[in-house]
This record gives sequence, structure tokens and C-alpha cells, in this order.
Amino acid sequence: MGLENNGDSKVVATTEQSLVAITACAAGIAHTYMAAESLNKAAAARNIEIHVEKQGAKGVEDRITMNQIKRASGVILAHDVRLKDLERFKGLPMVDVPVAEPIKNADAVLDKILNKAHDYHPENQSKIDDEPIDDRTSVWTEIKDSVLTGISYIIPIIIAGGMISAIAVMIAQGFGLQSMINDPKSWLAILKTLGSNMLGTLMVPVLSAYMAYSIADKPALGPGFAGGLAANTIASGFLGGMLAGLLAGYLMKWMKKHIHSDGAFAGVITFWVYPVIGTLIVAVLMLFVVGQPVAWLNQALINWLNGLAGANALLLGAVIGGMVSFDLGGPVNKAAYAFCLGAMANGNFVPYCVFASVKMVSAFSISAACLLRKDLFTDEERQVGNQTWILGLAGITEGAIPFAMADPIRAIGSFIVGSVVTGGIVAYYAIGLNVPGAGIFSMFLLKGGIGGLMNPLIWLGAALLGALISTILLILLRKQKLNKKMARD
Repeated sequence: MGLENNGDSKVVATTEQSLVAITACAAGIAHTYMAAESLNKAAAARNIEIHVEKQGAKGVEDRITMNQIKRASGVILAHDVRLKDLERFKGLPMVDVPVAEPIKNADAVLDKILNKAHDYHPENQSKIDDEPIDDRTSVWTEIKDSVLTGISYIIPIIIAGGMISAIAVMIAQGFGLQSMINDPKSWLAILKTLGSNMLGTLMVPVLSAYMAYSIADKPALGPGFAGGLAANTIASGFLGGMLAGLLAGYLMKWMKKHIHSDGAFAGVITFWVYPVIGTLIVAVLMLFVVGQPVAWLNQALINWLNGLAGANALLLGAVIGGMVSFDLGGPVNKAAYAFCLGAMANGNFVPYCVFASVKMVSAFSISAACLLRKDLFTDEERQVGNQTWILGLAGITEGAIPFAMADPIRAIGSFIVGSVVTGGIVAYYAIGLNVPGAGIFSMFLLKGGIGGLMNPLIWLGAALLGALISTILLILLRKQKLNKKMARD
């Protein structure tokens, strides 16, 4: 297999080229599959064989086989979370990028790996099989991946716990069983308690454990879980869980590097020193040293959130709204998500309610714009636009990414303006939501606010108003762009 450079930056495959890739995002849903699709399309256009493994919410899909690895001349890792089984790729040229990179420009990612693979020959594999995979990353990247890995593992727990609690409450309200749900020994109360414990007790330890796992692998799980339980004990909440995960991860990374042995004593270190000493150190630090200031900070955050009203609440909602639509599932969106989950863990459900409402704005506005002004969009854009509203109902913002990539300033600017309005309205009325991931069904699970039928009307109405504003801006800006293009031509 050979490569040639045709004079520009794109590397062209002169004979059949084979690559393997893994894609993975924090939620394991949209970005994981969009990145895989982009790589497949770009590779097909350049006559490159590629096999993409998805490590998403369903687990590992389209697992790369050993035969495919032997044939490959390079591997692409496109991810925001820790990947599994990277030892398979020892010796292969490798490119490691955020999961959004292939979505933005799959050709550029292919160029990177083809350039690296230029001098690679499978027959030389045995000479480099013993070389370890270069896993050196910046501290910031390691921390970011750690947080996103922890979040990816708690998403199913949050959704399941919230929905179980909500179902128990709806059964009690629908069948007049309020007295039963108030009896701690009844099956309905036990069911509700189970859901509440998944959110209140289980979420933070799982977050911290898998943040630690992302940094130092399996030995960090025990200390990570212990650190999360310690965070719960001192009421340091989501912030404490994140700190415990980082402490456990970096402590165990250090211990693995400096405390190890061969032979029979290796088992003692692995199964006694690492979990016992590691857990004890993390627990002591969290309970008596660094955890206490974080608990104070966490309580200050709770008091601040609970004290927000009027213009202050409106401003917070507007900021969250803008962050959600700024990069449509990217780092800024995930930062808003982490903040909203932290607030939820502390008992304030307004921020996540804002998040859930705003997630529909970009998707609705694209569908509406393509429907109202078909002449302003290409056939391909209209096909995407006809489907994004469905993704919006499910609370998925990523459907808007193709539009944002094609015209980022106009599209994202339009989304942000509408999202700011939506977020401000929902926060102003102090409507809360404690069930993540319910999409449009969130409107039946709202708390606080005015109450009754007004809560879902305001929540959905705010999303529709924001979408209307974004739609108008999207149409006007797209029309302006086309007029300028016609004038130049």
C-alpha cells in the first residue's frame, strides 16, 4: 500500500488503504455515531477502507476484529471519554482527537493518520509490538476526559433513578395513593426510595469512581467509590465527588508508577496495598482536609441558587441557555450540563429544567426554517432539517451540528439568541425538573414554578418562543448571505 501527496495538504491513497477507528462521546449517543458516519463517508470518498468501532451508550458496537487490526496501517481515536482495550493497537500509528473533530472535518483527520502511516508496513509489526502505547496527554485533557467519563457513567443512573421516582409519584397521584407513598413500608414508597437513592446516594460515588478509573484504570475504582461516599458524608455534593475522583485517580496513578513488584508479592500490592492504602488516603483527605472547604463551597452554591429570583434568575437562565447552544453538545454545552447536574444533586432543579427546555430550540428552529423557506436551503440541508425536530423532542441538540458547521456564525448566533430567551423565561418562573433525559415528556414531570397546567405551558412555550426567534434570525441571516453571494457573482 502506498501514499502520495498531490501538491496540496490532502494525502491520497494510491492503492487500497485500510484504517481502524474508535469513536466515543460522553453521552454515548449522538456524537459517537455522527463521528463514525463522517469518517465512513470521508474514507469512502477517498477509496480508503475503514472499520469504525463505536463505544457508546449501548456498549461496544461493530467491534474491530484482530484481522482488521492486522490489515490496518493506522488507528484513529476520536473520543471525549476513556476508551476500552487500546492494547490491541500496540505498534500501529495513531491519531488521538476529540470526538467533534471528524464531525467538523473528517478529511483533516484522515490526512493526519495517513501522514503518520506513510512509512508503516504491517510486516514490521513484530518489531514494535513490545512498544507501549503513548498515552501521554496534557493534565487539562486528562482532567476533561476524566470528568466526561464520570458523567457518561452516571447518565443511566440519573435517568433511571429520576424516572423510577417520577413513576412512583405519578402512580400515587393518578390512583389516589398518597397515603401509601407516605408509608415507608409500602411497596410504592420503597420504589420511590430506590429511585431517590440512585440520585442522592449512588450518583456521586459512581461519578468519582469512574473519574478515577479514567485516570488510573481499575486500581482507582475502590478509592474512587470511597472518595464519593466521603463526599456524600460531608455533604460536599457534586463538587466533592469530582474532587474525590481526581484525588483518587492521580494518587493511584502515582502509586502504580512508584509502588509495584514482580512475582508473588505483586498480588499483595494489587489486592491489598492499592485498594486499602489508596482508599484510606483518599477518605482521610476528603473527610478531614480538602473535602471540608469544598463542602463549604457546595453549601454556598446551594444558598446562592436557592436565593436567586427575578432578574438574577433570568440572567442565570440566559447564561445556561447560551452555553447549551454555543457548541451543541461540545465542551461548553457539557460544562453547562455538569453545572445543572451539580445543582440537581444539591436539590435545586431549576438549572436542569432550563437545560432541558433550551435543548429543543436549535432543532425546532432548523426544521421550521427549512419548512418556511425551502428556497434558502439545499436539498441535503432540507433532508436534515426535516428530521431535527424529532431529535429536539428527544432532547438531542447534535442534529443541528451540520448546519452549524456549514455556517457557524449565522447558525450558532441564531441558536444562541433564541436559547437565551428560553433559558431566561424558564429560570424566571423557577420551574424545576429532577428527571434528566426525558425529552418532551419532561413537561409532565415539572416541579415548583406557578404549578398546575401553567408549568408545562411556560416550559414548552419558552422553547417554542426561543425557536421562533432563532428561526426568524436564521432565515434573515441566510437570506442576507445568499444576497451577498448573488451580488458578488
